[in-house]
Amino acid sequence: MFKKVMTALLCLCTILSLAACGDTNTAVETTAQAVASETIASGEETQDPTKDANGYELDDLPSDLDYKGETVKILCWEAERKEFEIKEEEISGALVEQAIYDRNLKTEERLKVVFEWEEIPGNNSNRASFVSYVEKQQAAGNYYDIIASYARTIGMLSTRGFLKNLNTVEDNYINFEKPWWPERLVDTCTIGDALYYCSGDVSTNILHFMYVIWYNMEMREDLQLEDPVKLVDNHEWTFDKMVEMSKGIYSDLDNDGKQSVDDRYAFTSIYYGLDAFYTGSGLRLIEQDADSLLKISDDYTSQKCIDLMDKLGTYCVSEDCYISGGVNGSVSNIVPFTQGNALFCQNRVYIADNQSSSKLNQVEWEYGILPTPLYDKDQENYITVIGNPFTLWSVMDGLTEANTSRATAVIESLCSYGYRLTTPALFETNMKYRYTSGAENDGVRMFDIIHNTIDFDLGRIYSDSLNYMSEIPSKVAAVGGSWGAACKNSATQLKKLLKTQVVNKLEALD
Repeated sequence: MFKKVMTALLCLCTILSLAACGDTNTAVETTAQAVASETIASGEETQDPTKDANGYELDDLPSDLDYKGETVKILCWEAERKEFEIKEEEISGALVEQAIYDRNLKTEERLKVVFEWEEIPGNNSNRASFVSYVEKQQAAGNYYDIIASYARTIGMLSTRGFLKNLNTVEDNYINFEKPWWPERLVDTCTIGDALYYCSGDVSTNILHFMYVIWYNMEMREDLQLEDPVKLVDNHEWTFDKMVEMSKGIYSDLDNDGKQSVDDRYAFTSIYYGLDAFYTGSGLRLIEQDADSLLKISDDYTSQKCIDLMDKLGTYCVSEDCYISGGVNGSVSNIVPFTQGNALFCQNRVYIADNQSSSKLNQVEWEYGILPTPLYDKDQENYITVIGNPFTLWSVMDGLTEANTSRATAVIESLCSYGYRLTTPALFETNMKYRYTSGAENDGVRMFDIIHNTIDFDLGRIYSDSLNYMSEIPSKVAAVGGSWGAACKNSATQLKKLLKTQVVNKLEALD
């Protein structure tokens, strides 16, 4: 999605006013045409009216949408990183906050609406209370136009019938073909013929919580190891290759005769992050089924999964790895990496931003970013899994057709502006790390690969009903357990839970 290198990205954070101006002889003029007219009027030429001056695609919302100052009520959760309402006095020069503020303001001005935000606790510990609140509001006749909630909460809301099937909305303005919506979104989140939620550049937390592999550039050079960026480019960055590069790196730096947080390691992670390897290998937790709507994926008990998880388990308990919450205890897995004592660190993108307690962006050595490795060279694409604290957006069921349609226009506009404003701003904030000479484009390209291969899995979204299904393989691998026996035991129970707690409830809605 990124069309320019860092210079262009920096500019995007402060420019791009999309005020529609028009040809009065045209009944319905798209935003793309309006911006093209505005750009030309300002003396800047553009060859493609569907893109802005920086090469970013524009949406196709009609420029004559006018909701005449109507209020749009949005219920949202208190996200770990702010992504909803930003007040002008809260910006304080921060690029991301400024971009979110501009995204909201431009949408209000463009569609002639007024946002009424209501933000309540809704993280993993407050899932049930968030759902209960929606239920009470609905019972009192208080309907929200849009509900934006923690990913694991949205599954609970859908099975209780609070969300509109987006595929049944007349005059639906959401265009999932646009680049601000992940390519795999519709395929992986559709249940039967229903789609209850969506996410993309409308959620900055999607970008904050993408799982990646950070690597220590200087340690890699000192050890004379292969350049992992070239491996990614050549489609050779595989799990086996990462294991191969890790061998013999461990060193007992504090001389205490045992593994500790102050030693040198090849790889660090936290146990629940290991499921990124499962999804990154092209394995599914839940998939659609023609007969039973949804089923536990055949991948879950496949030989490929057994082989992967057993190799991962052997790797994680080797002396070259430090797994927080696994055999190494509870000290943060980021510590060895930020101390400069780890080659690879599996974690989320946000650990390099200014708000992170890891202080990664303050280290004196240089580091880079990589996608989750492939299972093997035959895998078609890299795949990026997102940590659970991201936002899925939905339209509340029970609205009038006009208000439902209006909600889709708002979501599309917010996501479209997010693509051109908040995503570049977040990139600059999170990815402004120290590059080696000539490595700037490498960072842009790697981030592009990671961003463009975001994937979703219903096993994560409905984890409240499925005993945190995605973490079961991770827990086994973190302590070096065998997946062959564990998967069969858990699969039997999960099949029952999926049927009774998810499928039956969704079918009842019809």
